[in-house]
Amino acid sequence: MFESGDIGCTLEEVEISEWFDWMRTNMAGGGIDLPCEEVAVSFAGHALRLRDRIRQVYHHLPSSLEDRLIGSAIVYQCWKLQQDSQLSARWPGAGRVGPLLAVEAKRYIRQIGGQWGYHLVEASDGLQYLITVPTGYSDERIPATQMICNSLAGLCGLRVARAAVVSVEARLLKHNPDERPGRPHRETKRAPELCAGFRHADLPSDERLSGKRPQLSPRNVRDLVGALVFDTWTLNLSPRQWTLAFSGVTGRIESTLVDDSGGLSGGDWAGFDRATCQSLPAVQVSATKVRRWQQLTPWINRILALDLNPVWEMAFQMPAIWYGGRRMALADVLLKVDARKWEVGRALYHFIQVGYLPGLRMPSSRAEIAAEATAQPLDRSA
Repeated sequence: MFESGDIGCTLEEVEISEWFDWMRTNMAGGGIDLPCEEVAVSFAGHALRLRDRIRQVYHHLPSSLEDRLIGSAIVYQCWKLQQDSQLSARWPGAGRVGPLLAVEAKRYIRQIGGQWGYHLVEASDGLQYLITVPTGYSDERIPATQMICNSLAGLCGLRVARAAVVSVEARLLKHNPDERPGRPHRETKRAPELCAGFRHADLPSDERLSGKRPQLSPRNVRDLVGALVFDTWTLNLSPRQWTLAFSGVTGRIESTLVDDSGGLSGGDWAGFDRATCQSLPAVQVSATKVRRWQQLTPWINRILALDLNPVWEMAFQMPAIWYGGRRMALADVLLKVDARKWEVGRALYHFIQVGYLPGLRMPSSRAEIAAEATAQPLDRSA
C-alpha cells in the first residue's frame, strides 16, 4: 500500500513534468532563454513549493491565479538566470543560443531540381545558399522540417550546412512562378520571401562517389552510420544526401549532410506523430556499411543524452510561415521528437529482423542486444 508521502511525491513529479512541458511550449517564443533540463525541473519545483506556501495563507486561492503564480515564478527564475549569465559573461551574448542567422539574397543563380520552390542564390555575406521558398499555405511544413532536422543533426555532432533565414526579393524569383496545377502561388510582388537557407555544398553525394572523387574514409563511414541512426530517429523518408569536400579547418575530406526535406515523415507531422519504432525510413546506402551493433551504439547513446532545449529555442525563432503559423503543431512535433529518442534502439533492432541492415546479422543473444538497445547512455561526451 502507498503511503501518503509517496502519493504526494508522485503528484509533485507529475506537476513538475506538466510545467516543464509548459516552459518548452510557451517560453521559447517569448524571448526568454530555456535553461537546461535539470535547471528547468528545479525551477518548476521551486514555483510549486511557493504555491504551496501561499495556499497556507490563502486557503481558497482560485486555480487560475495559482497557475499564473506558478508561471510567473518560473519566468522570473529563468529571467534572473539569463541576466546573471550575461553579467558574468566574457563578452555580450556568450553562452546563448543566438538568433538564426539572417542574410539577404543579392543574386539569383539557378533553380534546383524539378520541383517548385528550391533555388540557389548568392547572399549578402558573399556565400551561396540553397533556399526553400515557403508556399504560404496552412499545410506548409517543409522549411521548418529542414531547419529542425539540420539543428538536430548538428546537436548530434554530425557535420551540417550552416542554416540561415534568407530574405529574397520578388525580382529574383520572377522567372520561376508557381505553375503547379490548382495551386497558383501568391503574386511575386508580395516579396520579400523569408526562405529557409543552407550554405551551398559543392556536389551531391552520387557524383562524389562516381569514382572520380575521393572515396569515403573510415571517419566518413562512421559519420554516415551516425546519419543512419539520426534518420531512423527523425524518420527520414528520402534517401540521405551528403557531400564530400576538403575542410580547411580539419585538413581532411569531410562528409556534410544536406537536404533534410524527407525528415519528420517528409514534413507530414501528423504522420510522424503516429509513427512507431517499427516505422521504416527510406532505404539508406550507409545501411550496407553496418557490420556490428557496436557501430550503432555510440550514436544511440548520443541521441539519448541530447538536451533539446536549444532546438526548441531555435524553432520558435523561425518565421511562422515555415510551419503554416500553427504553433501548437510545432510544439507537438518537437515533443514527438523528444519521445522518439527512447525508441531509436528498439527501432534499429527491429530493422535487423526485417533485413533493413543487410550486413548486420541477428545477434546471438537477443535479450542482451535488446537491453543494450534501450539502455540509457553512461557517457554524455560520446
